[in-house]
Amino acid sequence: MNSNSPISSQIPLAISPGDKAEFDNFLVGDNAELVAVIKSGVSDSESQLLYMYGPPGVGKSHLLYAAMRRAQQQSIKTSYLSFRDEGVEPDLLLALNPQNLICLDDIHCWAGNENYEKALFAVFEQVKHDGGQLLLSACQAPQECGFLLKDLISRLSSGLIYPLKKLSSVQQFEAIKLRANIRGLKISDEAVKYLLSRTSRDTRELFSTLDTIDQASLIEKRRITIPFLKTVLKI
Repeated sequence: MNSNSPISSQIPLAISPGDKAEFDNFLVGDNAELVAVIKSGVSDSESQLLYMYGPPGVGKSHLLYAAMRRAQQQSIKTSYLSFRDEGVEPDLLLALNPQNLICLDDIHCWAGNENYEKALFAVFEQVKHDGGQLLLSACQAPQECGFLLKDLISRLSSGLIYPLKKLSSVQQFEAIKLRANIRGLKISDEAVKYLLSRTSRDTRELFSTLDTIDQASLIEKRRITIPFLKTVLKI
């Protein structure tokens, strides 16, 4: 199996956001309990089903990647699939090892397709039988995603369910500063405020913008000031 496969239990996943996603660079905000539960569950290797939900850009994928990174550091095998990817079909779920830490992202994308839902239900039953760990993300709570199978909704509702809450404006400021500091990127408070006032408040897009700023700063060897942001981002 090559490193670009959507499933990997032997080597770190070849997913670009994942190699930067750790618990240390995730600003917890109002999600302290959720993050603590994910951390402890992975570290203790306890059997668990955890379902988190929230709108795009709040950090669901980040937490799944962070959980896998922690698991791999402890020699726990992991598997990952995003149901948003067009190439991910029910047959791929058959290749998942129920004894691994299994992370399934954007599972709401399969809602309304009975055959796909049956495959997801089968994974849940296998993990439950083998005592594995299943971390799921979706845009809404199980009963609000539009799933057809009542048994699937029941199973998804039987574990731990947490909403992943958006960061406030103040917390977004702190998140940018945290990510910049971890990278060793020097950015003034005024520059961060300017950035937040003129770009999307979607956390994922903000961090992608920070990537662009970081790369431009390294290439041009310039400090990150408001004039620099205007030049690089044309804002």
